[in-house]
Amino acid sequence: MHHSGERLTTWRDPWIVGACFAGVGVRLAMLVARRGDVLPFTDAFWYSAQSKALRKGLGFNGLLDGQPTAEHGPLTPILLWPASSGDVVDNQRALMTVYGILGLATLAVLAVRLLTPLGARIACVIAAIYPNLWMHDSIIMSESIAIGLVSVTMLALLTVRQRPTWWNAGALGLAGGLAGLARSELVLLIPLCAIIAWSFARRPEHVGDDRRLAPLAVGALVLAGGAVVVAPWVGHNLSRFEEPTLLTTNDGTTWLGANCDVTWETSLIGSWSLACVLGIEETVGKDPSERSSIQRQLASEYIGDNTGRLPLVLVARGARLLDVYGLADMNEGDVKEDKFGWAVWLGIGSWWVLAPLAVVGIARIARRDRLIVLPPIIVVIVTTFLFYGGHRIRAPMEPAVVLAAGAGVAALWARRRPISEPDGAGGSRSAST
Repeated sequence: MHHSGERLTTWRDPWIVGACFAGVGVRLAMLVARRGDVLPFTDAFWYSAQSKALRKGLGFNGLLDGQPTAEHGPLTPILLWPASSGDVVDNQRALMTVYGILGLATLAVLAVRLLTPLGARIACVIAAIYPNLWMHDSIIMSESIAIGLVSVTMLALLTVRQRPTWWNAGALGLAGGLAGLARSELVLLIPLCAIIAWSFARRPEHVGDDRRLAPLAVGALVLAGGAVVVAPWVGHNLSRFEEPTLLTTNDGTTWLGANCDVTWETSLIGSWSLACVLGIEETVGKDPSERSSIQRQLASEYIGDNTGRLPLVLVARGARLLDVYGLADMNEGDVKEDKFGWAVWLGIGSWWVLAPLAVVGIARIARRDRLIVLPPIIVVIVTTFLFYGGHRIRAPMEPAVVLAAGAGVAALWARRRPISEPDGAGGSRSAST
C-alpha cells in the first residue's frame, strides 16, 4: 500500500487539474469546429429525431410515421431531450459535449482512486487528449454517453470493492443498467459486475464489517439494480411489437450486415455493410420487430452455409478491433458517421501507442484492480466476435484502455527508477493479497 500522504486530491493536484482543463478545452474546440455542420443521415439522425419526438410528446414512436421504434437504446434520446428545440443540431452537439466533459471528470476521479499518483496523472493527461475519447463528444450518437457510463460503472465497482454495502451494490447495478440502455451490448456489464462484486465481498478484509452484506446478497443486489433500470424498457417493447423485442430492433440489422458476402468474402471482411440489409423482399411491409427476426434468420442461415470461412472472419473482426486491418475503410465509415477523418487517423495512431502500454498495465496492476478495468474490455471483445470489428464497437472499452495505459507507463517508470515503497507494482494503488 502507498503511504496516505501520497494520496491525490482530485481538484488540488496540478497535473490532474491541468489535464481536466486541457480536456475541456479540446472538447470545446471540437464543438466550435462542428458548429453549423449538417447532420448526416446515419444513426445520428435517428438519435436527434427521436429526441425531438420525445419533446413533442410522441414517446418512442417515429417522428414522421408515428410507428413504434426501438432502433437503438432509449437513454441517448432521453438525455438529448433538453436540447431538442431551437437550433436543434447545434444545441444537441453542445449538450453531448457537456456529457463528454462529465465523463472525463468521472474517469479522472476513477484514476485518482484506483492508480498510483504517477499512474493517475498520466491517465488523466491521456484522457484529456486521447482522440478516441474526445472525437465522440460533439457527435449526436450513443458513444459519448456509453463511454461516460462505463467509467461510472467501473467507479461503482471500485466502491463496492471498498465497501460492499446494499446501497453500493444496488448503485453498481443501476450504473450497468443505464449503460445497457445507452448501448444494448453493455447490458452484459450487469452479470459480469455481479460476479466480480460477489468475489470482492468474499475477501477477508470485509469479514467482521457490520456494514458488509453476504457475498451472494451483493451479487443479487447488483442484478436487481440492473433489472430495475432495464425492465421498464423491456416491458414497454414487449407490449408494442409483433415479435418479442427486449432492448432494440436493430439486432437483426447488425447481425445480417455483419454476416453476408460483402463482409465475409471481400476486403470488407470482419466489418459491417449497409448493402447487405437493403432490398430484402421478405422485410417489406413488416414492423421493425418482424424485420429484425427475418434478418436474424437470414444471417444465421448464411453462417450455417459458410462455416468453413468463419475462423477467417473472426480473425478479421479481431484485427479490426486492434486497428491492424481495414484501416482505410474503417476511416471512411467513421467519416460517414460524422467524424473528422484526420481525427480518426490520429485516434488510430494513438491506439497503436496506448494498446501495448495498456497490456503492460493490466499485467502489472494488482489482481483486484485488474478486475475493475476488465469488464468493459470483455464486453467489447465478445461483441466484436459476435458482430463485427470497428471503432464504434470498441468505444466503450476506451476508458479502461486509458486507465491501463496510465498504469503501464507508471510501471515502466518504476522499473527504470526503483522506489523504496513496499508496493512494487508501479501502476496500482493497492497490492495483491
